[in-house]
Amino acid sequence: MKRSLLIACSAALALNAQVFELGQVEVVANKEGSKTSDNNVAVITQEDMQKNEIKRLSEVAESTAGLYVDKKGPRAEQNFYVRGFDARRVPLYIDGIPVYIPYDGNADFGRFTTFDLSRIDISKGSSSVLYGANTMGGAINLITRKPTRELEGNIGYGFETGKSSDTFGNNVDFNIGSKQELFYVQAGGSFMEDQGQQLSNDFDTKVTGNEDGGRRENSVQRDKKFNIRVGFTPNDTDEYVISYINQKGEKEQPYYTGIYKNYNQAKRFWDWPMWDKESIYWLSHTQFENSLYVNTKAFYDKFKNDLDAYSPSVFHSHYRDKGYGGGIEIGGNIGDKDTLKFASSYKFDQHKEHDDGEPVQTYEDKTYSFGLENTYAFSEFTRLILGISYDTRDAVKAQEYGKLTSNQNTLYDFEVGKRHAFNYQAALKHSFDGNDELSLSFAKKTYFPSMKERYSKRFGRNEPNPFLKPEVANHYEIGYARNFGDNLRIESAIFYSKVKDAIGEHNIVINGTTLAQAINVDKADYKGFEFAANYIVTKDLEMGGNYTYLHAKYKNTADTRIYDIPKHKGFVYIDYKILPKFSVYLSQYMTSSLYSNSQSATKLGGFGVTNIKFTYNPLESLSVEAGISNLFDKNYEYREGYPEEGRVFFSNIRYKF
Repeated sequence: MKRSLLIACSAALALNAQVFELGQVEVVANKEGSKTSDNNVAVITQEDMQKNEIKRLSEVAESTAGLYVDKKGPRAEQNFYVRGFDARRVPLYIDGIPVYIPYDGNADFGRFTTFDLSRIDISKGSSSVLYGANTMGGAINLITRKPTRELEGNIGYGFETGKSSDTFGNNVDFNIGSKQELFYVQAGGSFMEDQGQQLSNDFDTKVTGNEDGGRRENSVQRDKKFNIRVGFTPNDTDEYVISYINQKGEKEQPYYTGIYKNYNQAKRFWDWPMWDKESIYWLSHTQFENSLYVNTKAFYDKFKNDLDAYSPSVFHSHYRDKGYGGGIEIGGNIGDKDTLKFASSYKFDQHKEHDDGEPVQTYEDKTYSFGLENTYAFSEFTRLILGISYDTRDAVKAQEYGKLTSNQNTLYDFEVGKRHAFNYQAALKHSFDGNDELSLSFAKKTYFPSMKERYSKRFGRNEPNPFLKPEVANHYEIGYARNFGDNLRIESAIFYSKVKDAIGEHNIVINGTTLAQAINVDKADYKGFEFAANYIVTKDLEMGGNYTYLHAKYKNTADTRIYDIPKHKGFVYIDYKILPKFSVYLSQYMTSSLYSNSQSATKLGGFGVTNIKFTYNPLESLSVEAGISNLFDKNYEYREGYPEEGRVFFSNIRYKF
C-alpha cells in the first residue's frame, strides 16, 4: 500500500457524558486551568485518550509521567509500571471494583479498551486506604460514564494499516445513554481487531529463523466488550446502581526474534483463544442529615482463559477463575473542619486450572480490609490527610497435580495459612495563594504474594513456598504544582520508595535436583522525580510534556538491576489549530536505554517515537482524523527479542449526538 494518509470513516466516544462520580475512590479536586490538585494522582481524561490514540489501557503509559511500558513478550501481555511497581502491586479497578486476575494478581491491560470510559485515575505510591488491600505501589481506577441528557450518545469507527495489507486493524464502538427524573440508563459496546503487527523496515530478519519481516508472525488480537448500567436516583443526593460488563478476547503470542537462538522462548509457540471476563456489580450512595453518608458495593467477577501450547511441548491449559465480595463506606463531617471515612471490604478469590487429561486443581483465598481516613482542614489553604488500614488474607485451599511421594501423579493439598498487614499514611497539602499546592506525604503499604508466587512449580523449575510474607514499601514524596495565570501549569514531584521483604529467588536442592524457590529476601529502592508542564501559547496553540527520572535497584542481591525500566523517559506534544475547523497534533515519546533479562542481561538502546494526527471538525458533533504513528519507522524493543510496530497509518471518524 502507498505510504499516504488513510482518510477513512470512523466514529468514537463523545465528550458529552459526565464522570460516574459513584465510581470514584479518591476524589480529585479539579481547579480551573488544571486537571488535578493532587500531585500523586494522574488523571487521564476523555480528551487525553482521544488525542493520544489511547484505545487500550496499556497505551496510557507513554504519555503519562511516572508510568513505564511493560510488555511481557513471552505471554503477549501489555501492562505498565507505576514508578517501578508492576501491575500485581498496582491493582486494577473499574468504578472502584477490583478486577485483577485472582491467580497471579495481574490484569492484561491490553485487553481493557477505553471507549466506554470517562476518566482514568492512577494513584502513584500513596493511594487511598479506601481502595482496600494490596495497593503497595498505587492503584488504577477506570471510571465509566453517566448520562446527563434525555438522549445522548456517540458512534465511531477506526481503521489502521502498515505497508503490508495483512496488517490492517478495525475498531467500532458506540455509547448511548438516557437520564430521566428518577433513573438513568447507560450502555456501550466495542469491537477491536488487529490482523497483524507491522514491523519496521529496519528490523533485522537474519537474527533468528522465527521472523521474515513485514507482517509480524502470530500477532493477531481481538477484543469485544459490552456494558450496561441502570441507575435509580430517587432524589438529588441518593443513587443506586447496577452495572454489567462482558469482555471477550483472544490473542496470539508473537515469536521470539532475538539474538539468543538457544533461549527457551525462541522455541515457544503459544496462543490464547479465550481471554474472557464477565462482571456484575452494585454501587449505592445514601445521604443522611448532618453530612453523614453510606456507600455500599457488591460484585461478582468471572474469568475464563485458555492457553494452547504447540512448542516445545504440546498442552492445552484451562483457567476458570471467579471472585466476589462487597464492602461498605461510612463518612461525614465530625466538625466544621474535620471529615472522617471508614471502609471495610471482603473479597473471595477462586482459581481453577487443569490441562487436558488432568484433574482440576483449586486455589482459594479470602481477603478482608478495614480502613479509616481522616481529613482535617486547618484553613482554606491547608489540610492534613491521615489514613490507617488493616488487611488480612486467609489462604483457604491450594491444590497441585504432580508427583509427591512416588512416581505416580496425584492431586494433593498444600499447607495454607493467614497473613496480616497494617498500613498507615499521612499527607500534608498546603496552598500559598490558591494557585498552587505543596504536598508532603508518607505511606507504608503492603502486598500479599499471589497464588502463583506461592504455589506455582513453573513447569518443574520451582519449589513452591506457601508461606511467603507480605512485601512492604515505605513511600516518601514531595510534590509541588502551580498555575501561572490561565495559560501555564507546572507539576513536579520527588519520590523515594524503600521496599523490604521483596520476593526474590534462591536455589535449593531436593532429591539431587536444584530448584528455584521464592523467598522474602530482597530489599529494593526506587527514587526519582517527575516534571510536567502545559502551556496555552495562544487560543490556537498549546504545547506541553513531561519527564520522569527513576533509579531502581535491589540492595542485597548479586545482580542489583531491576529489569525493563529505563532511567529516563519523556513525552512532548504540540496541538495547533491551523484553521477554525482543522488542527494538527504532533507528539514525541522518548526513553533511555534499559536492561532486558532474557537468556542473560541485554542492554537495549534508547529510542524516540514520533506520532502525528490531523483532525477536521466539519460540525461540532463530527470529527474526522487521519495520522501516522511511528512516523519515522523506528525499530525498537521494550523486551529483548520482541520488536514493536513500525510505521502505521490510521484514521478515525467520531460522531456524537
